[in-house]
Amino acid sequence: MRQRLKRNTKIVATLGPSSSSREVIRDMIAAGMNVARLNFSHGTHEQHSQILAMVREESKKLQRYVAVFQDLCGPKIRISELEGGSITLLEGANVELHYCGDTKEKPIGSTEKLYIEAFDPAKVMRPGEKALLADGRILIVVEKSFEDHVICRVISGGALRSRSGISVPESRLDLPCLTDKDKHDLKWATENKVDYVALSFVGTAKDIRDLQDVMDEYGERLPMISKIERAGSLDHLSSIVEASDAVMVARGDLGLELPLERVPGAQRFIINAANYTGTPVITATQMLMSMVEEIRPTRAEVSDVCTAVRDGTDAVMLSDETAIGKHPVRAVEVLSDIVIEAERELNLERDRLSAKRSDREKVADAVCYAATNAADKIAAAAMIACTQSGYTAQLMAKYRPRQPLFGVTSESRSLTRMALYWGVEPLLISVDEEMNIEAEIRCALESIRDEFGLKPGSRVVITAGLRARKQGSTNVMEIREIPRKGSDY
Repeated sequence: MRQRLKRNTKIVATLGPSSSSREVIRDMIAAGMNVARLNFSHGTHEQHSQILAMVREESKKLQRYVAVFQDLCGPKIRISELEGGSITLLEGANVELHYCGDTKEKPIGSTEKLYIEAFDPAKVMRPGEKALLADGRILIVVEKSFEDHVICRVISGGALRSRSGISVPESRLDLPCLTDKDKHDLKWATENKVDYVALSFVGTAKDIRDLQDVMDEYGERLPMISKIERAGSLDHLSSIVEASDAVMVARGDLGLELPLERVPGAQRFIINAANYTGTPVITATQMLMSMVEEIRPTRAEVSDVCTAVRDGTDAVMLSDETAIGKHPVRAVEVLSDIVIEAERELNLERDRLSAKRSDREKVADAVCYAATNAADKIAAAAMIACTQSGYTAQLMAKYRPRQPLFGVTSESRSLTRMALYWGVEPLLISVDEEMNIEAEIRCALESIRDEFGLKPGSRVVITAGLRARKQGSTNVMEIREIPRKGSDY
């Protein structure tokens, strides 16, 4: 008998050096990881392939559906490798910034010289302009500019790791959203059929279309997550959300582009826009950052997670905490506990307000909204979305039902994609092309009874289509009872 998840908000965890073993991956899945993130800013294709295989194998053993997404590097500006893997920049010291160039053999940086990828600082940065490193913890200011480098003064120093990001908010850059490296990595994603691809630094909906065009060339269009990490993206948020399969509140770079005091408001703005259309939204960056070293988060971090849940996020994400942290499994366990407690305090009637004002005049939207209200009226034991692509389950999740929500499909790839959706418990059923909608619904009811222990006679609300295996055809809402074993009903 399978146990349904105790929370609705899903957990995304980044896999890296600390979480690349089979044992740790297995324990993270058991602890509640719903989505695994592969960060292509680091690692090789061979390493990612090994991790992907382990996630799929261990989730199958544990009878859990875990989605996997590739996070493309994008035009994020990074420094090259450093001597010994990390250095410390001291306050008051000088450091030179040089361009890496396009050679495969990248120069090694030191406390005296840092090498930057993606742009030439000598051509872009001017005296007086600032640069932020290590997620803003290190501040340097340009003092002199030369033909092939600039000299900066360290205003606020600290530890710096190889390939850390560097932000130049006062300098004018014109970088493509999709780099040659991204296209190469995207080929790997289509060949390995990951569940989602995350595009960094999305500025407009055109960036999304450009990514989709490349995927079309590779013959496989994968669902796409838009990472909102540029201040200018907020001006185009509605069109970006509409064009995306999911969005991410990427607070790390967003916090470098915006004054820090504006980030919480931007987070709420992005989540509200995604909730309004039913687009899944992930809140990311430094959720439990202290757990990179410690076994307990700070009280401020706990409050931060609770705020994201109350704001309406579909998922919360761990980055360094599980990729390089000392306690990756514990971080997932703690995050799950925090989310469960935060959800206990949610007033779902209040949180449905944005969904009730839905601007989508579509039959599927109306059916799913009506189903959510019907489930309340009859005190249903569960809600069931019979779906081919997962779209119906996504729409049902938009209306934040109080009842357990099952996404039932015969498509294996839809199962893992639904692992990202708020509150959705994916369930696989076996159907054939000869089955009508009545037989498919019957199969769904019996599977939920047998796998999750719903009692015979319990009332459930089902949404489906007259042809359930046709995407976007949700036009039926029915109230049924869980059948008894061996009954003809």
